[in-house]
Amino acid sequence: GVILLPITILGMFLGGFLIKKFKLHITEMAKFACITFVVAYLLNLLYYTCSCEVLQVAGLTVPYSGVKHLSSTKHIYMASCNAECSCKVDQWDPVCGDNGITYMTACFAGCKSSSGTGKNMVFHNCSCVEGQGHGLGNSSAVLGQCQRESCTKAFPYFLALQTACAFVLALGGTPTYMIMFRSVSPDLKSFAVGIETLGGRVLGGLPAPIYFGALIDKTCLKWGTKSCGGSGSCRVYDTKEFRNVYLGLIAGLRAGCCLLYMVLSVLIMKRFK
Repeated sequence: GVILLPITILGMFLGGFLIKKFKLHITEMAKFACITFVVAYLLNLLYYTCSCEVLQVAGLTVPYSGVKHLSSTKHIYMASCNAECSCKVDQWDPVCGDNGITYMTACFAGCKSSSGTGKNMVFHNCSCVEGQGHGLGNSSAVLGQCQRESCTKAFPYFLALQTACAFVLALGGTPTYMIMFRSVSPDLKSFAVGIETLGGRVLGGLPAPIYFGALIDKTCLKWGTKSCGGSGSCRVYDTKEFRNVYLGLIAGLRAGCCLLYMVLSVLIMKRFK
């Protein structure tokens, strides 16, 4: 918000300035708005190049390397290295092993002792970490999930791309409103604004969180559990599937918008030529 809000405001003001500076006719504004939306759509496709690896969680996204999994479907997160620990499957307090793999809890890592308190707590003698070791003899784990370098490296690129998309979309926002004002009779301008706002809320603002949320929930790999026993928030997402679902839905919706913009431009040019 700190970055996108000023960029959006700048784009809207610049769009209005260009209309006034070059005294654009309604047909030229239609072309301008259509071009900006198509460019924003093409920029949106570049989001697919921003990749972030799936969090490596033992027993969930990666196997307990070198350790045979238990066949019980009730304890799919268990392995022989932690089978005798009586770990709670619904508990989520992740630890990061020295092998770079995250475990749902210190119990699932097979840790037998700990030192320190709070965020500085370190777990030792972790049998599952030792089972995946690289011959270093180190089998400790610390609180928190392991860092993913690919996500950190991709974030600046993602932020720059998001800023560019927001600016281009805002640039075409003012011409779109001007087209609406100039294509309806003066006594219907307020009604047109109301219909445009209503359509945006009914078709976009209200249902979007529902179907976006429903599709995103399908990419969850591990759900949390509330103290009362109900389902909590998602702990781990399949980031690749999340990206494909989220960006694919946006690309599909914006493709339809691009088509409508093109149809609108053609109709305006025929009417006001």
